[in-house]
Amino acid sequence: MDVRINREITHYAIIIFLITFATRATNNMIGTTAPLLAKYDLSFTNYLVGFLVSTVTAVNLASIVFINARLPGSTRRLLFIISNALIVTLLPAYFLANSLSIWIVSILTGFAYGLIMPNILTSASIVGDQFTAERILVLYTLALSTSLVAGPLLETYLLTRLGYRYVFLLFIPLAVLSLALSLKVRFPPDPKEPRRSIGAAHVIRNKGLISALLANSTYSIPFVVFTTFIAIYAQSIYHVSRYLAYFSFVPFFLTSFLTRLYLTIRVPRSLFKPMLISIALTITGIALLYLSPNYAVFIISMSILGIPHGSTYPLSTLMISRGTSVEERNAANSYFAAFQGVLGIIVPALFGISTDLIGIRLSMALLLIPVITIAIAFTRFYMGSGLETFKSEIPSSR
Repeated sequence: MDVRINREITHYAIIIFLITFATRATNNMIGTTAPLLAKYDLSFTNYLVGFLVSTVTAVNLASIVFINARLPGSTRRLLFIISNALIVTLLPAYFLANSLSIWIVSILTGFAYGLIMPNILTSASIVGDQFTAERILVLYTLALSTSLVAGPLLETYLLTRLGYRYVFLLFIPLAVLSLALSLKVRFPPDPKEPRRSIGAAHVIRNKGLISALLANSTYSIPFVVFTTFIAIYAQSIYHVSRYLAYFSFVPFFLTSFLTRLYLTIRVPRSLFKPMLISIALTITGIALLYLSPNYAVFIISMSILGIPHGSTYPLSTLMISRGTSVEERNAANSYFAAFQGVLGIIVPALFGISTDLIGIRLSMALLLIPVITIAIAFTRFYMGSGLETFKSEIPSSR
């Protein structure tokens, strides 16, 4: 019996790893390549590129909050499978896109992924006992990080020979793999009794949540800019080829992966010191990005910026874990994710407007203003929050 159960768990863990890898690699490719397609093939201004990304993020957030979160499990499973099928059909639509259809295709993509990504995370946390579920969650995060290294490496290679449009076609096999595996993804049963309501005002005032929002914002603001504009920045400032411009994602996600691997092995007891290091590296990386005289220094700055990308989000989730009760945890995580979504809506559009007004290089330097301002606010708040003193038995898994 135990052998059979272990075999089933191993089989499902493989499914989770593969669907997470394939889905996130495709999702990241679309999110980073669609702006380049719009900019260089469809002649969008930076303002329109930013507004396109903001619109997609808004639709994605709406599908998560207003549709996925409110549907029963059986309906979500059906929409999950349909959404994976939709992605397969949308990839060739990107290949054929014009200046009008790219808006429609991108909006549909954002909607579909709002019904895909949250359910993969949920499915990774419902198998076996608590220990088994946490091991599969670790495998899930490893698949995420691995895909963010392998995907950009693959696309960098493809761009040495092909244009942006063809990249979408060559990721179709990964989307087909996601669709095939989506049929095997498990969904939790709907609760028979309504859960106890947690007051929104009470959760929003929670020190752990506030600290996490401030901490993560020091990096999430520049990160949404990097996702949309960093390859455009490389081509505009250093006049490199499209594959070298896209290669900037490789050292970025590689150092991010190594950082998260380190944090998985050695979970920090104190969060304040590593968070300050992350903020310092963010400031250093952005400053070097602005000052870099050539492409080689630019790549070094991207490698530095990958470290806080790998650390800031896990540290922020630990702040929530240590500052909230189990009953508050789901609501706190939901507000945390929603706030990051709001930043993803606002920041790309504002940055796009800024680049058209004062140039992309100076706009990149201006990111230091919100980062430093929020860092000061975080430091003052966290020092008085009492979150550094926590019970050792609080779980630190992410």
